[in-house]
Amino acid sequence: MKVLEGIGAGEHTERSFILDLALALAEDRRRDIVKKTLNGLEAARRQGELGGRRPVVDDDKRAAILDRHRRGESIRTIAAGVKVSIGVVHKTITEARPLDQTT
Repeated sequence: MKVLEGIGAGEHTERSFILDLALALAEDRRRDIVKKTLNGLEAARRQGELGGRRPVVDDDKRAAILDRHRRGESIRTIAAGVKVSIGVVHKTITEARPLDQTT
């Protein structure tokens, strides 16, 4: 089979034509999903909303993490006590360092 124009342009055997057509449809669907996602995020930004996950650490947890760190507790102990991951504790401490050094 020979397709002269469009997404499936070119010569195809029956099997490859079906595969090519399925791949082309999947690619179009993916483009639509990306476009709609970006449009939705832009609309949310215009309304003052942020995309992504909500922060795990609120002000109380942040204060508890930093206080325990100042007292010399290990990151693992802090994470277990505050019920967040080790990575979250490390990130909170790292982000607070410039603030701590200016005071």
